[in-house]
Amino acid sequence: MTRNRMRAVAGACATLLALGLTGAAQAAPRASGTEPVITYEKGHVVECTAQLERYGSVYVSLYSNSVYGNHTQVVVGGDESEYAGAAQPARLFHHGSIRTVVPLSPVDGRVESAGSAVVHGRYAPVGEPTPYSDETYDAGYHIVTTGTHQEISTRLSVKVLGEKAPLQCDNALAYDLKSTRTPVV
Repeated sequence: MTRNRMRAVAGACATLLALGLTGAAQAAPRASGTEPVITYEKGHVVECTAQLERYGSVYVSLYSNSVYGNHTQVVVGGDESEYAGAAQPARLFHHGSIRTVVPLSPVDGRVESAGSAVVHGRYAPVGEPTPYSDETYDAGYHIVTTGTHQEISTRLSVKVLGEKAPLQCDNALAYDLKSTRTPVV
């Protein structure tokens, strides 16, 4: 499975999570009238890949957010089979440890379970936090986000479909952000 295909399947899983079809998603703060809505968000973003002997590539996305909750995605694929799953674990990043279990199903529409993927390991901050700032307009809102990002190092592995592999994480960071959403009138 190509990396673009893995991201497309992962995007579909994210859409299901956003729609609340896989569990109870937390509602986003909404503005009323013309008053801005301020949210303070802390969390982590980790994206990893691994190579399995029999099943090809594995893509893992781990996301925690103090406002929007925890979300995990796993996409497994090769020439013969593709599997994907998403979950919203109550606890994901906890005192330097990561552990999550994600139920998998075949992507071809079959309903049967393909078991679960287990992702576990350790993480730690690296260096000092760096300032972050972004300003955008989206869906009728002017959004200003400021805060910090901090790289994290990870030592993670995935156990899936009877195989275990170390995960290589290209994107791994912690964030602490303030977002101000002002309706554009």
